[in-house]
Amino acid sequence: MLTKEEIQHKIDYEIIVDCYDEIEVSMGWYYFFEENLEFPFKATAPLRKKDGGTEMKEVKVVALASDEEGITDNDFELEIENGEYLMDVSYSELTNIKASAQTREAFQIWDFWVGN
Repeated sequence: MLTKEEIQHKIDYEIIVDCYDEIEVSMGWYYFFEENLEFPFKATAPLRKKDGGTEMKEVKVVALASDEEGITDNDFELEIENGEYLMDVSYSELTNIKASAQTREAFQIWDFWVGN
């Protein structure tokens, strides 16, 4: 686990350094995730059922689905695999993430960013 100071330093000097608008900030996060998320990993995600309900299922997260401009101030999309199906899900909907230390650290930094 990183300290708040370490997280803030990574955000300021690695992720959003030289960013002047929202698009550049989005691109900074995209490249950070591209370099730091290690796929695949397991997580629990809500899956919609035919009857309109949802069910929490363990899925395999296989890729970053958001493009360079698709990362907003508070969320981004990941591609999940459930059986033979691929679909996109928001990071904020995932729970019980079982990932490498590097991936968990990247999410810790993102969660700090969103929480401020």
